[in-house]
Amino acid sequence: MEDLIATFIEQIGKQQGASANTCGAYTTDLRQLGIFLQSVDIARWTDVGSEHLVAFLIRLREQRYAPTSVARKLAAMKSFFHWLAEQNDGFVDPTTSLNAPRVDRDIPQALNSDEVTQLMNRINESAPIGLRDRAMLRLLYTTGMRVTEIVSLNLGDIDFERKSVLCGAQSARHGRRRSLPLDDATIRSLRTYLQVGRPTLVQQADEASLFVNHHGTRLTRQGFWLILKGYARLAGLTKLTPHTLRHSFAVNLLQHGAELRTVQELLGHASISTTQMYRPNRAPSRSRTAVNA
Repeated sequence: MEDLIATFIEQIGKQQGASANTCGAYTTDLRQLGIFLQSVDIARWTDVGSEHLVAFLIRLREQRYAPTSVARKLAAMKSFFHWLAEQNDGFVDPTTSLNAPRVDRDIPQALNSDEVTQLMNRINESAPIGLRDRAMLRLLYTTGMRVTEIVSLNLGDIDFERKSVLCGAQSARHGRRRSLPLDDATIRSLRTYLQVGRPTLVQQADEASLFVNHHGTRLTRQGFWLILKGYARLAGLTKLTPHTLRHSFAVNLLQHGAELRTVQELLGHASISTTQMYRPNRAPSRSRTAVNA
């Protein structure tokens, strides 16, 4: 069963242009399904019927998986079994009658200016890693980039003269790269990191990554998460996740009068309906000037 998962993931990655994140999530989801199927004595994918998948979904519900997680796992299943049906004559896709659970799209949790200041104040800027972390977190909060985009940045993506950063997907399927404006405080943080912090971290002169780890190589998404988790714990922000700062950027802009279409372009959303979940329904929060020092 594992071999077919690997073949499927290679297919959607190379031929359909699925992102590394999607491929990784689908691999995890299908392996989880495979373990469940083996526990009910199903040894081949072509022996799977809709009743087995319903039983798996019920198990997820019993284990209190969030509707968003169940919806993602069902999307992986649908994609996989549709592909499997194309590869095997006579095999009927068992997911055709399955529907995804309803997912309510509330405004995501966002930080206010005091909480952002509280987070930034926990960074020790006397150390090279602290200079990196301040530049990195400021960049995330003031541009709304995805974590994957942050850790994928190279030195050449920062344009100090134009006060902008170039980020986004490299493949046409995932949209064009976009140029995002940088405020003066973020530029100062980046300059200090590049002049003082980064040179002590890198070990190879030709290292192109903007943000590097203590080994001098590109920082990973997992590494970023551990860094943010540490600062969140120090700041007492127990529900802070990597996406929270991106959410904060979007909510803050809309609360202060930005057009929905403008926020969509800055976030790199393919559909404006995705951006609409950030539309504020309450009074404007305090401004972000507190973290611009």
